[in-house]
Amino acid sequence: MTGDGVRLHTKPGAGTVLGLLHRGDTVYADQARGGWWRVRLAYDSGSDFGTRITSGLPAGTTGWMAKRYARAHTCMQTD
Repeated sequence: MTGDGVRLHTKPGAGTVLGLLHRGDTVYADQARGGWWRVRLAYDSGSDFGTRITSGLPAGTTGWMAKRYARAHTCMQTD
């Protein structure tokens, strides 16, 4: 995440705001639509019980965020 206070929506570009994502939150994108990513919030080890302290969103929450606030990282598994 590059932004702070990025809205997580139920639909791309509209819908209900589920909560806010914050700089440093890790999300996994699995679908793109226009300028939006469908993302799933990863577990945040800096919070209690996998819930964001600042936003109250539980790990695994899925919603849509604007692509412009995302920063790509590549994960690799090595054996």
